Amino acid sequence: MKNTKLFFISIVTGIFFLLPSFVAFAESNIDEIKILLKNGKYSSAESVVHKSIENDSNNPELLFYKGIIETNIGKSNQAIDTFRHLTERFPNLPEPFNNLAVLYAEKGQYTLAKEILEQAIKTNPSYLTAHINLGDIFTKMASEAYNNALEIDNSNNIAITKLSMITQLFNYQPNTKNTKINSIKVIDKIKPIKLTKKDLSKNILSALENWKTAWENKDMDKYLASYASSFKYPNNMDKVSWEKYRSNRITTKKTISLSLSKKKIKFNKEEAIVTFTQFYKSGSLNQTSNKTLVFIKEEDNWFILEETSK
Repeated sequence: MKNTKLFFISIVTGIFFLLPSFVAFAESNIDEIKILLKNGKYSSAESVVHKSIENDSNNPELLFYKGIIETNIGKSNQAIDTFRHLTERFPNLPEPFNNLAVLYAEKGQYTLAKEILEQAIKTNPSYLTAHINLGDIFTKMASEAYNNALEIDNSNNIAITKLSMITQLFNYQPNTKNTKINSIKVIDKIKPIKLTKKDLSKNILSALENWKTAWENKDMDKYLASYASSFKYPNNMDKVSWEKYRSNRITTKKTISLSLSKKKIKFNKEEAIVTFTQFYKSGSLNQTSNKTLVFIKEEDNWFILEETSK
């Protein structure tokens, strides 16, 4: 068996249940961090996380993001320190224990990883991910034991057969940089509130305003992060070509001023169609156009799926 796949918990996207201390954190930086991580902007996300932690060093969600970012950019030792620090300060959260164990397993420290996963299960006996990872750790340890046996007697049929069975069952690659969302769960779950159309409209208009502000400020990270992963690029352009085109159109301008009026929202199944009149000014150039942005919800936020103007 070459490697064992262990599940690394991330909270970058999706609906998740939060501890009361998480809910109390009202800063908008969390959404910004999630968007940056979604788009692979790890350096920018790391910068935002560090600044946020300076203002709220006791927020476990921020510290958890810090560990996730450090893992994704290859700072495994720092990530280990971050998750270990989390387990000491917030011992009721099983996810930091799990991620810490995965990182130790990647270093080949399986006994230590096993002990940490057992602590995660002790913290939350119904935490499925830790049970699965613990099973894989035992499998890896068994594989090493059979390999050691074969070094002593390479013709031992029992060791050969059992090692072969393990290899066939568990021959897949490790995944410690997973961006798929798994929930942070606690015993006392907070039920998500079903938003009204008024609330949804408010969130969509907020996403629209963030897109506008990023454009005016020529902040390409935030501007490009406003678009969905499934955004329909115009004129058969691919993602790289379109982003380069938009960057050239935006960053070369000395100043940009935008004004949006007559905003209307129409809901169509999972989409929100926003129409408005856009007034654009840059230097001596003044343009007025009727614009339509189609928004979809991804990772608990609204992103632009289509963009057309007349």
